[in-house]
Amino acid sequence: MQRLEHIDSDILDKKVKEAMHSPYRLNYHVQPVIGTMGAPCGFCYINGLYHLFYEWQPTTENTSVTYLYHVTSKDLVEFQNEGVKVRPNDLYDSYNIYGGSLAVVDNVLTLFYTGIQEKSGEYITHQLAGVVDTGFRVQKIPAPIIRGIHSKYNTYFRNPFVFTEGSEVNLMLGTMNDSEFGRAVMYRGDSIETLELLGELNTGYDMFGYFWESPEIFPIDDVAVMIINPRGLDKFKNNFWNIYQSGYMVNDFEYNSLFVDHDDFHEFDNGFDFYRPITTLDENNKRIMIASMSAHESVYPTEKDGVKNALTIPRVLTIKEDRIIQTPHPNLEKLRSEPITALGYFDQYPKKIADFYGDQYELNIKLKEVATDKLSFLLRKSRREETIIQYNAEKQTVILDRTFSGEEINEVDGTTRTVQLLRPLENLRIFMDKTSIEVFLNDGEHTMTARIFPSEDAVGVELMTESGNCLVEMTYYKLSSTHESPIITSRDKT
Repeated sequence: MQRLEHIDSDILDKKVKEAMHSPYRLNYHVQPVIGTMGAPCGFCYINGLYHLFYEWQPTTENTSVTYLYHVTSKDLVEFQNEGVKVRPNDLYDSYNIYGGSLAVVDNVLTLFYTGIQEKSGEYITHQLAGVVDTGFRVQKIPAPIIRGIHSKYNTYFRNPFVFTEGSEVNLMLGTMNDSEFGRAVMYRGDSIETLELLGELNTGYDMFGYFWESPEIFPIDDVAVMIINPRGLDKFKNNFWNIYQSGYMVNDFEYNSLFVDHDDFHEFDNGFDFYRPITTLDENNKRIMIASMSAHESVYPTEKDGVKNALTIPRVLTIKEDRIIQTPHPNLEKLRSEPITALGYFDQYPKKIADFYGDQYELNIKLKEVATDKLSFLLRKSRREETIIQYNAEKQTVILDRTFSGEEINEVDGTTRTVQLLRPLENLRIFMDKTSIEVFLNDGEHTMTARIFPSEDAVGVELMTESGNCLVEMTYYKLSSTHESPIITSRDKT
């Protein structure tokens, strides 16, 4: 497989220039300088700074090994690229690596990840760790903290999530059992050097996908939340339409027995492009989530410019009636310009909102009166393009339609996604970037996320009903861009 170290520096500089000038580049999201961004795999707030790692490959052809790339932020709005910090270049990760998590263990910021070792034609999986020093270098711990794969499990045995409870260190892994069903297993010890297999988390989901990627468990208020990313779920009504799923279970977690007494599994997002979320606590002790804004195996137009994927905006997680509520982090309000407001009725004749044109904004909509069965918000509108959010009041559903959203995204099932609401639609909060849309419905009870690739003149906003009318109150903020530095290897920390 191709390695960064083997790419000629002049060729790399050319690729960076092309990628940084891509017309599809986002303006306020974390994204790779070049190459393919994988899932986020380490997120932690410590000493006034957020540290975020993500899996990264230097090309978009899926022919290179994986590295772990590091970014930092003081406020979750402006992110500084710190560069590649973990390379697959040692004995136990010589073939490839997979991301894991970031945790403070014994007052030391430590990165955990999975390494693949090639030995005599065989591939051996290990769980590895490295200490993040004050210069943001990752000093690898020489020996694996878990060697190989336990005999009860299959090829998949990766993405370590680490947390401490009292004086104990816990490490949870996603895996597949001998019957080829997804599982999460827990190791526990007094230190990362003394971890021993405790057993499987007992979720009762014995036949729920074939592999659970990147499991995570954490408290919110007086309940626990368990995240899993199961592969191999069959479509059911409006659920599980993407190739792989990301969701959660609100539960009572019994720490000693590993019993998870949980509610139903719910998808985090009902759009197209959302996968493998990761969380941390912010400076106010709020649980913050960020995820890959992509769908595994989808082919995006950005790949022609040598760059692929991005991360969602950071979202605050709270609990309401055993469901997670997601709201944009309040620090994102720093990006706002002065508000433009509008109040009025619209009907079956498309109504253009001229002051709300653009490709980079936050749009908040409140439905004051709904006297129609169907109403549509047409965004990024041009003569031939539009991204549609349609509300069916009778069925209480919202459809995100990117059939005519611009350049085609390949290897994806369909061009619409539908979410069944818990109650009638009252409000929408929409974050639009150059080639993405993130929709928060009913104060974050549901979200829908998608990449879209319209032309430069697709900047219109229109509203219409199928019949009848609707009274809406709208507030529009143009959002400013954040700064990004074209750093690949490492930034000199001052």
